[in-house]
Amino acid sequence: MELKQLEAFVAVVDHNSFSEAARHLFLTQPTVSAHVASLEKELDTKLISRTTKKLHVTPQGYNLYDSAVSMLKIRDHILNEFVGSHKQIIELGASTIPSSYVLPEVLSAFGQLNPDIYFHSELSDSMGIIQQVENGRLDFGLVGMTTDSSELIFIPFLEDELVIVTPVTPHYLEISKENVTIAAFFNEPFILREKGSGTKKAIDQYLEQQHIASGAINVVARMNDLEAVKRSIINGLGISILSAKSVQDLNASRQVLIFPLAHPAPTRKLYIVYRKEHALLPHVRRFIQFVRSYYQPQ
Repeated sequence: MELKQLEAFVAVVDHNSFSEAARHLFLTQPTVSAHVASLEKELDTKLISRTTKKLHVTPQGYNLYDSAVSMLKIRDHILNEFVGSHKQIIELGASTIPSSYVLPEVLSAFGQLNPDIYFHSELSDSMGIIQQVENGRLDFGLVGMTTDSSELIFIPFLEDELVIVTPVTPHYLEISKENVTIAAFFNEPFILREKGSGTKKAIDQYLEQQHIASGAINVVARMNDLEAVKRSIINGLGISILSAKSVQDLNASRQVLIFPLAHPAPTRKLYIVYRKEHALLPHVRRFIQFVRSYYQPQ
């Protein structure tokens, strides 16, 4: 018997629904069903009776429910004793764009409402964060790409436009007066992100959709660090395709120029990623829900 099975069972009883329990626990409905089924098999007892329209908790299920709630409270008490009675820790990871332009604002807003939660954050590229979530080192991550891993769940929470970013020179100031397309930039020197970056993956997808071969672009440099890319653009090394959010400050201070790629504008999504089989602690679920609602259109 595992605590994640008991937690799934309690959530189903509390919400009188497998789908609502899954949403509350940030698991898939089949995972919640599997946890309850495993519990019933281990106890050799029917706990929940399901029909096409209704869900009924059996007498044996109600007996287990009281004990399960007590066991989960003991678990939470133990965690609080070791972590600290006034602090709950969230281990999260973030790739470049989320760490620089999402975490500062959401951590500040969430911290004002939840002063007793402590964050330990890890910075890497999207693939690095995804790997750390998958191997259990992080509770969840904020990343700019998805993978086909069957062990993970990706939830989009923010959409950002991709734009061409250039230095402020007479050449590009002259181009800015015209109605140009990406084809006008093919011969310009491009600086691109390295493999593992969510922005790089989004750019590749955009070029493929536009039927533009990678060899058609004059790439002069590839860099892992976003700040190095931006500094190189400002200093005139070349141009790049970047997230609009990542250069909004430089554009406002006229250190770079921004050109839209197309209409409608291509976008890249940012995702919350966590393990499918891992039941997140209540304060972790609360923060994930806060991030999702923070960027919901008003």
